[in-house]
Amino acid sequence: MKLSAVIPILALPLLFAACADPTLVGGSLLDDDKANVGFTDTLSIRASTIAKDSVRTYSPFLGSQLNNYLFGVFNDPVFGKTTASIFAQVYPESRTPNFRNITIDSLVLILPYFSGGHYGVINEPFGMDVLRLAENLDENEEYFSNQDIAVSPIPLGSITATPSLDSTMFIDYVGNEADTLNFAFFRVPLDTTLARELIGLDTSFYRSDSLFFDAFKGIKLQPTNDGNKGLLGFDLASTRAGIYLFYRDSTGDARRFLYDFDPTPTVRFTHYEHDYSGSKAEPFIDNPGLGDSLLFVQGMSGLEIKLEIPDVQSLSGVVINKAELELYLANLEGDDILSFPPVDQLILTAPNSEGEIVAIEDIEIILARRLSLENVFGGVPVEGGNGSPVVYRMNLSSHFQNVVDGVVGNVLYITPYLKAETPSRLVFYGAGRPQYAVKLKLAFTRL
Repeated sequence: MKLSAVIPILALPLLFAACADPTLVGGSLLDDDKANVGFTDTLSIRASTIAKDSVRTYSPFLGSQLNNYLFGVFNDPVFGKTTASIFAQVYPESRTPNFRNITIDSLVLILPYFSGGHYGVINEPFGMDVLRLAENLDENEEYFSNQDIAVSPIPLGSITATPSLDSTMFIDYVGNEADTLNFAFFRVPLDTTLARELIGLDTSFYRSDSLFFDAFKGIKLQPTNDGNKGLLGFDLASTRAGIYLFYRDSTGDARRFLYDFDPTPTVRFTHYEHDYSGSKAEPFIDNPGLGDSLLFVQGMSGLEIKLEIPDVQSLSGVVINKAELELYLANLEGDDILSFPPVDQLILTAPNSEGEIVAIEDIEIILARRLSLENVFGGVPVEGGNGSPVVYRMNLSSHFQNVVDGVVGNVLYITPYLKAETPSRLVFYGAGRPQYAVKLKLAFTRL
């Protein structure tokens, strides 16, 4: 998703108009002009749930790389099965290691958890195979969630363990003394055959990125369970993440050498597979006829909502004072929003003049000015009043003015913010419901 930092100055007044209290719109107009101020929430909306084939999960630009790397096989009671695996390169922490006359103790993969990155129920066993990549990755290329990389079939290590988010003691050996650390992590023992191979490399391999990656192309973290009730989230950018070689030097002192997931020059991306077969969501996917009933949104490379507003021509020539999209969270039988909480931040995207799907102008302005997306745009769950369901409201005033003026088309998409690393999902009531239907609320002035 492209979020441009270059925002036209003329768009800024529209933002501030969008932030205005709708009850005050037109309040300063002369009495003769007040008749030109209008409000409507009955504009026709066509809504449907659509499937996506992929999202970008690696970019050469550091600011566009993931923070949370999801892992596991998740059996969702509404959305079916999602499989999340991880491809990653590791890189030696030093270009001049000293492996002369050492004795190998162990080789372990340490994966710190990303704070708040897990989803669903994780207090059950998770299985992981660590496989060796059989083809090179290129740090200058983009990688997407539907891309697969060849691997060697024999695991470098395997484990089935129940995760704990509590801090765990970890003994590190830096310098001449042991350092006791406490943090939450997932640990996988690896075959020391790999350790012997790595310490046996000529020193030239450690001095050259390309030579090292030719010798050890990277790893795949592959889930081995048939399914869990949640997903794990790993922080591969952590300085504590990587493959640790523990050994004793020629004097018998304990030491370690780290092969880490340093953002430069390594590649790290997540691969997603979604299987909606037999799920509650399946009948609604790419079926506009059911969009009046329920709508489904999912993180990772999952489902999105497509909205079309066919009667925009009826607003030709008006000034949009405020445009707000309103959707209500559906309560489905068999769902459990305590275990599977809804998406905490939604955004709106739309095709630009080149046909590329980008964030709408309102969001670009907010992010460029470092304003609060939640406070200015909305897109967050809010408790409904008088017994009504949780509601999401999204401010699209600047964008909808462009729609009315014919600058952009009348198609919008609802998707999670930071979708590629977001595991959560939600279900909305559709556009044709007699109660809690999708609505576009407009306050406008006719010139």
